[in-house]
Order: sequence, then C-alpha cells, then structure tokens
Amino acid sequence: MNSAAPTLLRWTRFASNSRGTGAEKRSAQIRALCEDAGLGLVDMQPPAAVPRWRVWVGGLAARLRLGAGASVDRAGPGLLGYRAAFYRDALARHQGARVLLWETTYDSLLPALAGAAGYRVVALPHNLESFVTATAFANPGRQTFLALADEVARLAAADAIFTISKEERWLLETQRLGPHYLPFFPDPVLADDCRQVRTRRESRARPDGSVAGPLLLLGSAFNPATARGMRRQMEWLLEAGAPGGGITVAGNQTETVFADMAGRGVRLLGSVSTEVLQGLLGDCGALLVDTEGGAGAVTRIPEALLAGVPVIANTNAGRDQFGTSGVHVYDGPTEFQALVRRPLPVPPAPPRPAAEQERFQQTLRRLAAANQAHRRPAR
Repeated sequence: MNSAAPTLLRWTRFASNSRGTGAEKRSAQIRALCEDAGLGLVDMQPPAAVPRWRVWVGGLAARLRLGAGASVDRAGPGLLGYRAAFYRDALARHQGARVLLWETTYDSLLPALAGAAGYRVVALPHNLESFVTATAFANPGRQTFLALADEVARLAAADAIFTISKEERWLLETQRLGPHYLPFFPDPVLADDCRQVRTRRESRARPDGSVAGPLLLLGSAFNPATARGMRRQMEWLLEAGAPGGGITVAGNQTETVFADMAGRGVRLLGSVSTEVLQGLLGDCGALLVDTEGGAGAVTRIPEALLAGVPVIANTNAGRDQFGTSGVHVYDGPTEFQALVRRPLPVPPAPPRPAAEQERFQQTLRRLAAANQAHRRPAR
C-alpha cells in the first residue's frame, strides 16, 4: 500500500477474516477491494471505557435529537451515550479521507455524527437487520415491517448504499434510495483456498463429472433457524433411506444439537479446522443448504461454487443465485430427495463480479478524492 494513499474509516463488528464466519468473510472482501483500489482502511475500535458523565449526557442528547430511532435495539441512554462518545472520538481522530464505510448499520447515531463531522457515508449492510433480529424470528409480521421503515430511514442518511443481495437492492430501490449491488465473492486468500479444493475435485471427478462422496451439511447449530434447516434435511434424507455415500455434518455445536442423529448414517463432526473443512469440501458429493427467514445472501454458496462443489439449496437459501450453474434449488421434500440422488457434476467456476466491484471501487475513489483535504460543513 502506498503510504500516500487515501485512508478510509470503517465501522464493523466483524474481523476481516478470510476463513472465518460468513460475516467475517464479507468484511474481508470489502477490505481486499479497498486495498485493490489503492485505498487504506482503518477500523474503528471501541474503547474499553468512557467517562460516566459523557455516557449519560451523550445518551440523553442522542435520544432528544434522534428519538427512539437512535438505536435499532432501542438501547437506553447508557449504551447510546457510550456509542456517541466512541463515535465522536473515532471520527475526530481519523487522519485520512473523510469517508466512512458503515457496515454495522444498527443505529442512526453514527451517520448523523459522521455527517456533522464532514464525512461522506457509504452503507454496506451485511443484511437488512429488520429481518434477522430475535423479535423478527420469534414473531414475524407487522412489527418486522415497522422496523424496516426505521431501517430505511437510517440507510437514507448514507451517501451511497451497496447491498449484498439483489433482493435487498430491489427492496431499497422501491424506496428510491438508489442502492447498488455488491455480491459476495471470496477475497484473494479464500479464493486461493477454493481453487485448491477445485483442483482436488476435478482430479477425482468420474466420467459424468460428479464426485463420489458423502452429502455435506455445514452450519452453526447454535442458530435455531440454521439448526431447523439442517435437521429438516437430515430427516428427509433418512426418510428416503440414507444415501450410499453417507451424510457428514460439520459446524459449531452440531455434535450436541444433533446427537440423536448419530448412528443413523449421519457423521457428526462439530467444529472443524480450515484444513479439515477443505478436505470435506474436496471429497463431498454436494453441499446441502436449507435456510428459513433471514436476509442478506448465503456466502457459502459462491464459495462452494468457486471450489467446484455443487449446491443443493431450498428456494430461500438460493434466492440470490437463481439460474446460477451448479446451484440446484428445491421446493419441498420430494424435489429435495430427487436431487440428492442425482450425480451432480463439478460446476464451472463463477466469474468474479467485476462490474459491481469496479463500481464500488470507483465510488470510494471519487468520495476519497473529494473529501481528502477538507471537511464538509455540518449538516
């Protein structure tokens, strides 16, 4: 990185980890795109503590200025005050371009303070938060859409918006926010891992192009929605008779949440290392994905496709990938059971979303050039 390159500021809850969770991989992708564009990126770091008087004064001021919409989780003045102090200090300390990448789009406080400090704000929501809160999962309905109205108002404060899914771009476009689409695609480190898996699979492919191996389910079972989808797939598989290649299940807490499935043709591995995961992807027949509710996009799918792994997904999980070669979508147990018995060939590698990535990078370069040496008036 050129030491004279413009440096942007970012607020995200997630580490830029190429081999981490889906959210961490998205943050890693965004960092890699910035660096490829010749831009530095500094992540805001929350302080260990903020003086109590600043917490309460800042919290009350935020609530008076922004009302209940100051925080998506309706936090009290204490947490709002902590955030206000943290945001103000981080914005003031930043020595680079007055451009903020806003990944953690939970509250309206940060864009308001950033705008007042002369920053241009680029929103990069990992998903529409209104659809993934505990309340939304427990009691979907009218309250979710009321929360969505608040979220749209928050995002309207941004100077540019880039969504991870086509569906979210369309939804925000109906509100005339002018969003852009920036799909998930593995960053260079993860992409290299995927290509190594693809090489292994192509060397093992049978004449029909498929790889003989177990069906693979990946997911964190501590997430109730994820666990329900994984259990549904296992039950459908066992109902029709366990496939000859077997069923392998991996992910955090899968060995305990699905303990009752052990010994029924299901191999439970729990959390696995990167090396073990690469081996599982290299040897499996297909990756199975079943999600319900939620928002954003399933990052495992483009990763699996780059690795040469065919994906069998329900319509919700495959929503951003309809028509993509290698993604086989089902609606209900009959279609699912038919798909898992078909030999599925190694899919072609998906192309890098060059146009969408270039649009994102050009936006950042333009904003950085216009806001490098001066601040805009407070608004």
